[in-house]
Amino acid sequence: MKQFFPGPLSDNARNLMRHLSYGEQRTRAGQISYVKRVAGERFPRYHAYVEDLNGGMQVNLHVDQKEASYEGTSAHAGEYEGPVVEREMKRIADLIAGLKSGASFPVSDPTPTTEKKKGFWGSLFG
Repeated sequence: MKQFFPGPLSDNARNLMRHLSYGEQRTRAGQISYVKRVAGERFPRYHAYVEDLNGGMQVNLHVDQKEASYEGTSAHAGEYEGPVVEREMKRIADLIAGLKSGASFPVSDPTPTTEKKKGFWGSLFG
């Protein structure tokens, strides 16, 4: 899924992706992309190619479901559309819009909970 965010932006593409908890990844050919784990494991993960373009930023986002199947290839099971990709693209758009307006909000995805947090021992022994 591709989306263009017109400028002026509050920062460059690299720093904006870092605000969104994406890590920089460089391919063997030297191309830079950004990845963010969906869960604690290496896969699935969000994978974005980002380009500074006409004073704005172009984001090409997909989800890598698993690692490449064969050595020496880059083919993998990827989702380029759908609710998971749309939800993450909306999160990116919200952060960029918030930074343009000067709003302050958390970077990570907050999980609403009504439970009171327990300490380490409380989580072990209830």
